[in-house]
Amino acid sequence: MSTILSPSKPIISTPGAYDFGLKELFPGGKSPTVDIVAIHGLDGHREASFTADNGILWLRDLLPEALPSARILTYGYDARTHGENRARQTMYDVAVDFVARLSAFRIRTRTEDRPLIFIAHSFGGIILKNVSNPIR
Repeated sequence: MSTILSPSKPIISTPGAYDFGLKELFPGGKSPTVDIVAIHGLDGHREASFTADNGILWLRDLLPEALPSARILTYGYDARTHGENRARQTMYDVAVDFVARLSAFRIRTRTEDRPLIFIAHSFGGIILKNVSNPIR
């Protein structure tokens, strides 16, 4: 798996890899026409924040039915706000990491020109707002 910021940071993390970074939830069928990227908020998780009590992860389990040509990704970052293990990175650090990972993924998959739709919850929206460079 290729990396973006350092050899220890995969572009798309695998289960158990701290659940940070991008994760593809749905590939978008045979010919995806748009990328949808979800970003969770504070004390959130890239999958759990979008999962109902009944275990349905609506980004993966429901959205593809409505938008079968959309590739669906979710981005996770350390969003802990309580205790000794709370996150130490700045909002800027998270925004830079997000842009770097998403850009690298889209370059690697040759989808730089594909339209993007963002779903951002709470602090995820503030992260997205702080992205100052165009995402390609």
